[in-house]
Amino acid sequence: TVNGPPIQLDWSYNPEAQIYHLDDYEIVRSTQGIRRSKVEMLMTPSQRTDLLMREVGFSRGEIEKGARQARRAAKQRHRTIVTLGRQPIEEALETTKRRWGKLIGKRQA
Repeated sequence: TVNGPPIQLDWSYNPEAQIYHLDDYEIVRSTQGIRRSKVEMLMTPSQRTDLLMREVGFSRGEIEKGARQARRAAKQRHRTIVTLGRQPIEEALETTKRRWGKLIGKRQA
């Protein structure tokens, strides 16, 4: 999400739940044919906040904390992507530093 708290899937293991084989599930799903589009699944920040407070019981403070953590993680991912382009240059510099260090070390010995 760009704004507001993120929503993610969660589940609890139930050893007594009925087991469906993936192929059977896909057959049933394909015959029903009705699936929501990505646009239909989008939620506004206020809808997500309302859902988390009303349905799950989170406080506004907990929701704001989760939104801050999500923004921080997104910034870190962006920084990683930006620095990946510089990685070959940084590796070449490190190699050069090591070689110069070895060369200077041999001269002083």
